[in-house]
Amino acid sequence: MPIGKIQPDSWKEALKFMGHCPLCNGIYSPNSAQKLNSAGAANLVHLTCEKCSGGFIAMVMVSPAGLSSVGMVTDLNYGDAMRLHNKEEITMDEVIEGYEFLKQKWY
Repeated sequence: MPIGKIQPDSWKEALKFMGHCPLCNGIYSPNSAQKLNSAGAANLVHLTCEKCSGGFIAMVMVSPAGLSSVGMVTDLNYGDAMRLHNKEEITMDEVIEGYEFLKQKWY
């Protein structure tokens, strides 16, 4: 991908640089990547390792200056990631309520 030229699917080419699964070191297949969402130059992508079936979610940003990405290992498959991505955000009150629940000696 030449610098200064961004194509609509540049994120797919950028995945070549992500290369290996952090769980088993298997090589990601370009076909294992599915886009969850995009906003401008940023693309939220789910990858599944064909070797170990591990999941990885990455934010891939492609700009004329180059490539930037950040990601995390996940136990979500693409369908779960898409379903949760489309859900409403939890509120601060819900976070506090969850914290208070876990703080109780219920176990």
